[in-house]
Amino acid sequence: MKIELYLVLGDKNGILLKKFLERNGLFYKEIITNDINLLRKVMCGFSCDKISLLKIRHSSHVQVISGFDQLELKRL
Repeated sequence: MKIELYLVLGDKNGILLKKFLERNGLFYKEIITNDINLLRKVMCGFSCDKISLLKIRHSSHVQVISGFDQLELKRL
């Protein structure tokens, strides 16, 4: 499993995501961005605001979590 954190500066959700990953010992790559086009690309073209995203690559699929969704994160 590979995890990428697309961190939007000033986004409180991103800070919560980062703390969650660190607290649970999950290794991740941090990408700091304010580029809405990059965020939309990560979301596969779906509309998105400037909110931090978490991209998780499993062996069989890719999962994207928008913002801080504790229920989804616990499933990791």
